[in-house]
Amino acid sequence: MSSKDQSRRTTAEVVFDGTDISRSILPYLLSLTYTDNEEDEADDLQIKLQDRDNIWLEKWLNDAMDAAASTTSTTGNTAGGTYSVTANSGLNVRSGPGTSYSILGALAYGSSITVSDVENGWATISYSGKTAYVSASYIKQGGKDSSGSGSAVTSALKISAVYVRENWNGDGVDKVLDCGQFELDTVKASGSPATITIKATSLPFNAQIRQTKKTKAWESYKLSGIARGMAAENGMACLYESANDPYYERVEQFQTSDIGFLSQLCHDAGISLKITNNIVVLFDQVEYEKKNPSFTVKRGDGSYTKYDLSVGKADSEYTSCRVRYANPNTGSVIEGIAYVEDYKEDSDDNQQLEVTAAVSSIAEAQALAEKRLRLHNKYSKTATFTFPGDPDKIAGVTAVLIGWGSFDGKYIIKQSKHTLNHSGYTTQVSMRCVLEGY
Repeated sequence: MSSKDQSRRTTAEVVFDGTDISRSILPYLLSLTYTDNEEDEADDLQIKLQDRDNIWLEKWLNDAMDAAASTTSTTGNTAGGTYSVTANSGLNVRSGPGTSYSILGALAYGSSITVSDVENGWATISYSGKTAYVSASYIKQGGKDSSGSGSAVTSALKISAVYVRENWNGDGVDKVLDCGQFELDTVKASGSPATITIKATSLPFNAQIRQTKKTKAWESYKLSGIARGMAAENGMACLYESANDPYYERVEQFQTSDIGFLSQLCHDAGISLKITNNIVVLFDQVEYEKKNPSFTVKRGDGSYTKYDLSVGKADSEYTSCRVRYANPNTGSVIEGIAYVEDYKEDSDDNQQLEVTAAVSSIAEAQALAEKRLRLHNKYSKTATFTFPGDPDKIAGVTAVLIGWGSFDGKYIIKQSKHTLNHSGYTTQVSMRCVLEGY
């Protein structure tokens, strides 16, 4: 931990394929930006480096790409070496070899780590520049695709980053933001001045789950089962956080990628989808919005450095939604209608969203109508704030705005962007107003 007298600052640990390169890139680092999205978009990590001496363009980058293309891992009997995390929901990193020690952070499923020793069921690793420990029961030696002793594993370059905010409040306490694991997506060289920009993403465009088009019939599956099956097939974990779990007697995936098909199912069911840390996450946005606010932004309180508020009345803003299903076998019609909170029946501005979906009851039709209405109206009020760096301000967290007139109310963070550069550490959040009453 930081000493109480130490000035506040933020440092970062950057790891390429299990190798900590934080010190080697520090003299060249222009900025490190982690973008955390609430849903639909992949999280990403961007590293900008000055390259006046062509070190990164001509030598380091070539060496790194060659190493990534020929990476081999060997499973042997020695305790030390490269391991991968096998815990589906992530693995806690602790300050000591036991569950009674404090948690420093967490490692995503499939993360590659370098272990120096394994003793009494605990593996010793380096985390945020400190000696740390993880349970040896949830790691395995070699890459996750390793098939046996001496087998070669070829994979894209894995990049991870951790922000460490030290002694920010003058109390000697450090706060850690683990950005998770990413895969190299693009490298761009530009000038002048000579700059190298490395971008990594939680879901690369060329990933099988995103790229491979498939035709398949899913019979007698719940949405959670389809998601878990796709995640497992693509070497990912799955986290399903919703009481609503639609059942499909039969649904067809036709010439569509797994992520494209799953995304469509989620939108139809009013479920949100996110890919992060090699985990497919499905969650009920309403439940996230119901959580108690994590912070308050009062106008003029000095907690922010910039702000931007807007109201967007798009032509897709509806006052009601009707879900209707005519059963072709029985001829019966099931219908459910949802209304916005301030709905006025005699208003000339009323617009109704019409949805046709196979529902089994009026209650199911009503619930789906509420979710679809929320989906189409949720961007009416938005707010963007820039704060001094704060690891707690992440996507999915709620906040309250006070003193902003018609913008007052409860908001949820849609996107959180954490940037570390020569000017310091800042967090920019983009929020939308929580839709209450339907």
